Amino acid sequence: MLIAKIDMVNKKEYEESEIYKEIKIIIPRSREELEKDFEYLGLNYNNYTTQDTHIKECIFMDKEDEDFAVDISSYVNDMICKANRSGYTTPFQDIKKFYNIVKNFKEYDKYKILAIMEAEEDNIRNIKDVLKYAKNIESFDLTEAYDDKELGRRLVYDGKIDVEDLIEYTDMRRLGKEYAEDKNMKHTSYGYLKQERDLAEYIEQDNEEELG
Repeated sequence: MLIAKIDMVNKKEYEESEIYKEIKIIIPRSREELEKDFEYLGLNYNNYTTQDTHIKECIFMDKEDEDFAVDISSYVNDMICKANRSGYTTPFQDIKKFYNIVKNFKEYDKYKILAIMEAEEDNIRNIKDVLKYAKNIESFDLTEAYDDKELGRRLVYDGKIDVEDLIEYTDMRRLGKEYAEDKNMKHTSYGYLKQERDLAEYIEQDNEEELG
């Protein structure tokens, strides 16, 4: 089971003073517990906005998939630091949304979100960009190959290359490289990522389900 350990502060206090309260919580978490957590920060859980909280750190843990937990934690915390340097904070609401999406990912989608966060690093400014990609996970395809040569062999094995086209290739590395370039695939640590359709925009919902 995926859980997230969050270091949260009152955004106003954090921005205006060197002295501020912070609290470490683990989600999923009950409404009653969250009400107490927010009260400690001087906030009302039943009446707060994206301007009230900031997440300083978010560590994901999963005993059944420790590698994914370590990698997604690294990418998310790099994003939090990058956003903070650019003047963006990371609200609790958005981290909660991201957690609720990712906790339901199957293994293939886990690799896809990691590949997206690596490939699209320059386009990710803050948590809202990460959410956009997570919500559009089906817009991407990931071919699990770790270099051009392996990609070439995978294409042949999966029947994605016609025999006539294969005749001119004796070099699997060249085949993989040219195919990736032609299909606008991005090489990542998790395989070759391809965006297959435009990303959809999602309307923010005011009333979200509680974490459970």
